[in-house]
Amino acid sequence: MDGNGRWAKKNNYPKKVGHEFGIKNCISICVGLKNIKYSIKEISFYVFSTENWKRKPSEVNNLFNLIDEFYNEFKDKADKNNLKIRHYGSRKKLSKNLLKIIDNVTEKTKSNNGTTVNLLFNYGSRQEIRDAIVKIKNLNTFNYDFKKYLYIPESRDPDLIIRTGGELRLSNFMLWQSAYSELYFTKVLWPDFKIRNLRNALDNYTRRTRKLGK
Repeated sequence: MDGNGRWAKKNNYPKKVGHEFGIKNCISICVGLKNIKYSIKEISFYVFSTENWKRKPSEVNNLFNLIDEFYNEFKDKADKNNLKIRHYGSRKKLSKNLLKIIDNVTEKTKSNNGTTVNLLFNYGSRQEIRDAIVKIKNLNTFNYDFKKYLYIPESRDPDLIIRTGGELRLSNFMLWQSAYSELYFTKVLWPDFKIRNLRNALDNYTRRTRKLGK
């Protein structure tokens, strides 16, 4: 979900407001899934990466305050719209209060059977792979399906990855899982990426022929 800062600058807002609009847009997209013709079983949002810790402390604090509000607001809307929320990332460095909020949202929506929404928070694909290797090293027996040791092994590999904001890279996003994912890049900044833009991306995806390495 790239482009929050540039969107704020473009519209003469502080960067914090850009992040706020970006988070609200994430909720809006999830609620709007029921209004498109496609059935989406699982959708993932890159909310906060492990590299984001390198940003200015004031910006990180602003992001965390917004994320506190985001999880609490999302909890009721997700439950109302039958969405199942999962935290997809490392629990390291997160405060007890934030972990409690995350676990509360996950617990409240775990029985919902609509679209599963993965919130990749404190996530980095390289960190996920390193953490998986540590798990394996601590085991007496090893299952050769490496995916079983990732953060959410039951998660489906993404069919389509959408990158907003005009950058043409994956930025440490689901590197193991995206081996055969289709990629879609758009210059639209994330706060301006609406349900119609998602529909256009899915229309584009359905016109592609996937060989999956065959």
